[in-house]
Amino acid sequence: MTGETTPDPTSGAVERYRQLLSDLAELSGEQGYVSSARRRDRLVDEVRAEEAALRESAEGRAAITGLLDDPRPAVRLWAASAAVSWDEQRALPVLSEIREDPTTYGLYSISAKHRMLEVEAGRADPASPHEV
Repeated sequence: MTGETTPDPTSGAVERYRQLLSDLAELSGEQGYVSSARRRDRLVDEVRAEEAALRESAEGRAAITGLLDDPRPAVRLWAASAAVSWDEQRALPVLSEIREDPTTYGLYSISAKHRMLEVEAGRADPASPHEV
């Protein structure tokens, strides 16, 4: 059948990933404090699954890297924590900014600090889920 296009599975994963991160950012606010740990845990599991799928393609990794400039700290932190595995030069400044300003970023600052310690120690396994 000529003329038919097959949907790009990456685009669906990108949209799901963005939506899940939006939901997580809304739940955890500007400083990472959540009102529902159960909902947060469910969202984190779903984010990790989508992220694992996106890591498999250059388009997926580019989509994650593209979120490094998002205005929401939760989204930037998740993106930087993942992207540090393939684009350390762009991801580390994002992690550093969040780590260095605990007054603004609250719990996110602690997560950024731990992710940077993993990277510095050479223990940032790209396949292992990072905690944010």
